[in-house]
Amino acid sequence: MYRAKARQLLKGNWQKMAALVALWLLVEIVVDSMIEGVFGASSFGYQMLNTFANYFLYFIFLNAVFLGVYKVSQNKPSYYRDTLLLFRQPLYTHLVVLNLVQQVLNWILLLIGLAPFYRLLGWDRVFQFTFNGLDSVAPYLLNISQQGTISETVLLFVTVMLVLSLLQPVILTYYQILVLLKFDLPQAPLKLIFSLSWVILKGNWLKLLGLTLSFIGWELVVYMTAGLGLLWFYPYLIMSVTIFYQEVKAKKVQVIQ
Repeated sequence: MYRAKARQLLKGNWQKMAALVALWLLVEIVVDSMIEGVFGASSFGYQMLNTFANYFLYFIFLNAVFLGVYKVSQNKPSYYRDTLLLFRQPLYTHLVVLNLVQQVLNWILLLIGLAPFYRLLGWDRVFQFTFNGLDSVAPYLLNISQQGTISETVLLFVTVMLVLSLLQPVILTYYQILVLLKFDLPQAPLKLIFSLSWVILKGNWLKLLGLTLSFIGWELVVYMTAGLGLLWFYPYLIMSVTIFYQEVKAKKVQVIQ
C-alpha cells in the first residue's frame, strides 16, 4: 500500500528527487576527495575533517531529500534552494543532534553484531569497524575470502554482516521520522520530538520494520548496479516512509496536539 502510493506520488518527480540524492552523494564524494587530496587518506587531519563533515555537513543534504519528498507528498512545489533553509537556526542545531542520534544507533547495532566475533577480529578491529561503518569491513572480507579454507565462524560472520547491512535502513527510517516531526514542528524542543516519535510508533514498529525489509530486493539492485540504483532506491524508500509517517500520525493526531 505505502509503496504503491509512493510510486504514484513520485510520478513526474522521480528526476528531481534523484537529482537531490545525486547532490547529496556528490557533496560527500567531492568534499571527501578534497580533504584527502590536501591531507592524505591516512592522516590525522583527514580523519578529523572527514568526521567534522559527517556530523555537520553531509547529513544536511540527506535531510534535503527528506524535505523534497515531504513537500511532494503534500503536493507542494519542491526547490533545490530549499536545502539552504536547513542551515537556519535553531533547526540546523536540532538536525545535528538528530544525526548524532542516528550515528549512535548505528554504532550500537554494529557493536552488537561485531562483538561476538572478537576472537576472529580482535577488539581493535571490532571498534574500528563499529565506528567506521560497514564499508570498512569490505577489505577484511575480501582478504579472508582469498584464504584457502573458510571456517564456519567466517561464514557466520559474513552472514551477520549481510543481516546488519539489511537492518541499517531501519535506523535510517526511524531517523527520517524524527526529521519529519521536526519539519512539522520546527519550534518543538528535541525532547518533545523524541517523545512524539515513540507515541507515533507505538504499536507500529513491526509495520515500519516490514516496510523497510520489503525493500531488500531494491538493496540488491543497488549492489548489482554499483550504487547507481541509489538514485531511485532512496526516493522510493523515503517517500514510502513519509506516507507511513503521515498515516500513523493522522491516526494519533489528537495525542500529538
